[in-house]
Amino acid sequence: MPTTGRPFQAAFFQRMGCEQQFRRLFEDLPEVGFFAKDEQGRFVAAASLILKWAGCTREEELLGRDDSALHSPETIREVRMDDRAVMESGQPLFNRVEMLFIAQPGSGWYCTTKRPLFDQQQRVIGIMGVVRPYHGVLSHLPQCAVLAGVVRYIEAHYAESIPLSALVGIAGCTERQLNRHFQTIFRMSAQAFIVRHRVQAAMAALHTDQPLAQIASTHGFSDQSHFTRQFRAATGETPAKFRARLTTSQR
Repeated sequence: MPTTGRPFQAAFFQRMGCEQQFRRLFEDLPEVGFFAKDEQGRFVAAASLILKWAGCTREEELLGRDDSALHSPETIREVRMDDRAVMESGQPLFNRVEMLFIAQPGSGWYCTTKRPLFDQQQRVIGIMGVVRPYHGVLSHLPQCAVLAGVVRYIEAHYAESIPLSALVGIAGCTERQLNRHFQTIFRMSAQAFIVRHRVQAAMAALHTDQPLAQIASTHGFSDQSHFTRQFRAATGETPAKFRARLTTSQR
């Protein structure tokens, strides 16, 4: 039996019989969601966090289903765009910071890494990846030292009026520089980030029986109409439709 290098590794994996044993490690990391999908976007593997988002208790319930089991329409569009880019290029995508709007409780900012999956002829047949809350990785990403205090302020005051001048003061840079940092990390302006955070917080409130007007007024929106417009722009559906879909999925 080889004792060094790739031959040693290959021999050990052959003894294992199934490399999927490594997946069990992710079950001990509840905040990290492992997943794998085929070239059509159907799940072929998922760890417990992903199953929770889909409202599943067993992996078999999610296998063969696509991202519509987890996400809102706009999130599905963005996720599939990244999936296609990874599969078409054959190159990994590292530390994509993104807002994931999830039907089950769990919507928020996450950091996603994706890698292509290859068959024995080195043809791309899908992707695999991990998703984790962005809080734990902010310090390891560029520009995060500047944004960390700004993000914490927005999280604490999203229901209030937040002037950009206040954020500029916290960041210690110009408004243009602040927006450049937000574009680099979050792919949106500081103002758009504030709106996204309000929508995310309001989505959690839609799991309750609070009236839509009350949710709007307590989450930084001027009125219910404003709330509906911003929610639809971010998620691809209205708050009422999201709540109805949530109710249906819980039956």
